Amino acid sequence: MKHLPKNLIAGLSGLIIALLPNTILAEDEAASSTGQESAGAAGDAAAKTAIGGVSAGTIAAVVAIAAAAAAISDSGSGGGAIVPDPDPDPDPDPDPDPDPGPTDPVIEVYETVVVVDVPGTPSSTQPGATATRTTGATATRTTGATATRTTGATATRTTGATATRTTGATATRTTGATATRTTSATTTSSQGGAAGATIGTSAAGDLYNVVEEFDVVETFDVIETFDVVETFDVVEEYDVVEEYDVVEEYTKTVTIPAVAASTSTATATATREVQ
Repeated sequence: MKHLPKNLIAGLSGLIIALLPNTILAEDEAASSTGQESAGAAGDAAAKTAIGGVSAGTIAAVVAIAAAAAAISDSGSGGGAIVPDPDPDPDPDPDPDPDPGPTDPVIEVYETVVVVDVPGTPSSTQPGATATRTTGATATRTTGATATRTTGATATRTTGATATRTTGATATRTTGATATRTTSATTTSSQGGAAGATIGTSAAGDLYNVVEEFDVVETFDVIETFDVVETFDVVEEYDVVEEYDVVEEYTKTVTIPAVAASTSTATATATREVQ
């Protein structure tokens, strides 16, 4: 029976210690909620004025209960019993850290090396530019110009001038002068002494040759007037023809050499979040 009050006190003390943290936590949550609704800093300060965030009233109640339990223990045992040291009050749970707001991630820039496979390509050909070249053959074409040349033949033409020439024939003509001549005829008249001496006599008298007067006639080469004719080389006008090398246009063929497959590396910069 003597130990009953001690057991009772120990049980009450344990119950108080067990309920004390929940009470403290409830008070802190109530104080925090009240402070947020009033939007004042004074409520938060009053709810956390004690050490570790525990209110001063709660600590005073715990101390009073512990003193009462010690007094009861001393009176029941006559003051001679040794009272064991009460279990130390557990430290109240610390207030949970307030939820920190989102923080900006730390970004770092680093270099990365990438290995790139370079595929090979086979040799191939493809058409290239166009060019011209001579074929080795020749051809002729007119240049658009004209020229003259002798044909090797000759011809005649009048020059527009005239000239005279002997024809090789002869003719007679009177000169406009007169002369006398004795004829074979006879006459008895001396013709004023022009008949000359007598050539005989006749019953009628002396005979003389008849002397006649005549126009002087001359023989001359026949001369004709003619148009001057010249002989010339026949000249023709012709189109100038040239001989040229035949030129053709062709397409060049470009040969692309084969490329073996290989690898290469490329350095690039990237960003990442620092853990």
